[in-house]
Amino acid sequence: MNKLVLLLGLITLTACTNDSVFENTDQQNYNSQTGSTDGGGMTTFSDDGSYQSIWDIYHRGREMFYDYVNATGDIGNPARLDFRVTPYIGLAYCDDDLSDNRFRDMLSSIIEGPFNSVPPGTYPNMFDFTGNEIGNFMPARSFTLTGTGVPYWGTAGLRIFSMDHCHVIGANTVANIYNPNLIFFDITAPPAPYVPATPQEEILLSQYGKVFFYYWEAVDPVTAVVVAHGYVMPECDTSNPAYWTNTGITANLPTGAVADLYYNHYSNDTFMPSYEVVLDAGTFPHEDTFSHTVGTQTYNYKVDIVTYLGGTSPLVSTLKLSID
Repeated sequence: MNKLVLLLGLITLTACTNDSVFENTDQQNYNSQTGSTDGGGMTTFSDDGSYQSIWDIYHRGREMFYDYVNATGDIGNPARLDFRVTPYIGLAYCDDDLSDNRFRDMLSSIIEGPFNSVPPGTYPNMFDFTGNEIGNFMPARSFTLTGTGVPYWGTAGLRIFSMDHCHVIGANTVANIYNPNLIFFDITAPPAPYVPATPQEEILLSQYGKVFFYYWEAVDPVTAVVVAHGYVMPECDTSNPAYWTNTGITANLPTGAVADLYYNHYSNDTFMPSYEVVLDAGTFPHEDTFSHTVGTQTYNYKVDIVTYLGGTSPLVSTLKLSID
């Protein structure tokens, strides 16, 4: 970890101010989207042979990059689209008792909660709305990759990193060449029905949270029209009983639908449960395609997400918009 921090320190750049146009556009989109119908050298952790993930309650203290790519062409390319992304954050793990209204770290036995015995409003997004320990999500503020490539990092590529388990606290974001604008998963001003994350929720998610899925938009940079949009999440075959157990709890989705929640009870690389929680297979796709016409030319695009076992190299995951 010290080596990575030293490396980041050597390549740290002065954080740039976000372009005001995209700042305002992202915030407007963030406030209106809810309800739309539409891993270096380290080995971990939820591994069922097909789905490979860094998340394991027994191995939490690791550096990790979330990776984002807009590969639709540099500035001047008529195929280029803006890629606007909204992460949805939730509690990454369960414990061995899903009905006691508290979360217990299965490694350290540290207990968060009981959520229902603290003053109402302490965990408004992560418990109060459903009364469940798991399956509660809240959107982080949208961010945009314009794809211009000027400079590459921050427009065509982005890697979000902090020393936390989940990068929801801005003050803990590590400035580096891969994230010149200090983007993080900002949960301080979500749209209704969510409310701003409380300090207790920020701490809980910074220590035990993850991104479960994304809402994405492909935007014409000339007209600012959203040409395609949807939700995407990592592919995981929850129907395989050798690895996944249905928790019996359903999650409320921003689309208005519900989905079953599963947890990992066996991982190929540790021979133990990781206790990672995932949404039922097929809740959202892991890739999507669409077409967009500029003048007389039609371009085909793909949005996809891939997860890894590593965290830094390889990454946690890569969410990418590309020309197909």
